[in-house]
Amino acid sequence: MLYSEQHGNPEGKPLVLIHGWGMHSGIWQTLIPELEADYRITLIDLPGLGQSANFLPQPYDLDAVIRSLVEAAPESALWLGWSLGGIIAMAFAQHYPERVSGLITLGSSPCFVERSDWSYGMDETIYRQFENDLAGFPAKTLQRFNMLQVKGSAVARSDLKILKKIISEVDPTTQGLIDSLSLLRGDYRDLYRNSQATSLHLLCELDTLAPAAMADALNQLQPTAQVQLLAGQSHVGFLSEPTVLADKIRIQY
Repeated sequence: MLYSEQHGNPEGKPLVLIHGWGMHSGIWQTLIPELEADYRITLIDLPGLGQSANFLPQPYDLDAVIRSLVEAAPESALWLGWSLGGIIAMAFAQHYPERVSGLITLGSSPCFVERSDWSYGMDETIYRQFENDLAGFPAKTLQRFNMLQVKGSAVARSDLKILKKIISEVDPTTQGLIDSLSLLRGDYRDLYRNSQATSLHLLCELDTLAPAAMADALNQLQPTAQVQLLAGQSHVGFLSEPTVLADKIRIQY
C-alpha cells in the first residue's frame, strides 16, 4: 500500500495534497502549519517515491497510480496537486468524481514536454537526456532538477536548501524515479478538456517547468476553470511563501 499521513484538525475540512516528481510529502512542511487549524490534511507519497519507494505497480502508468490512491484517500475532499501531482489529482477526479469536492493544480501542465502543437514544455532532446542521465547518475540528475525548480526566484538559495533537506529525509530508488518520470512525458490535454471538477489552476510567474505563458491555452482547454498567476514565484515558491498558497486554498474551500 501507499504511505500516507494525516495532519491537522480531525474535524476540519478534508484536504488531500499530492507532491510532484522526485519529491515526497515532505514538500508540504512549510504549508501544513498554515492550514492545520482548519483542515484535515491527507498526505500521500506517490508510488516509487518517498516512503512509497518500494511500491511499484506494473505496468507503472497513470491508471495504476490512480487506482493505488483509492485506499489512502478520504471519501470526499478538496485535492491539491503540485507539478506532476496536478495531473494525478485531475486524473483521480475524472475516475472518482464523487470523491473530489474541488481541485487545485499548482505549477502543473497538460504537457511537460514540448510538442509540435504545444510550445510550453521542455524540449524533447533535453528531456531525453534527462532520462538517460537519471539511470546513471540519479543524485546529480535530481540536483539539476532542483536547480530548474528554483530558477529565477529571489529566494532560490533558501528554497534549494529546503529541497535538498527534503530529499535527504527519504532516499529515493533509481527505479522509482525512472518509472515515475515516465508520466511526465504524457499528453494530458484531454484531462483538461473533459474535466467536470470545479478547478483552479495556479501558475507561477517565474516557473520554467510549467510556464505562466500557457495561461490562455489552459483557459481554452478548460473554459470553466479559473486560471490565476502567483506573481514572483518559481515552481517551488510555496516553500518560502506558504501563506499565499494557503490563502488560495481557503478561498476555494
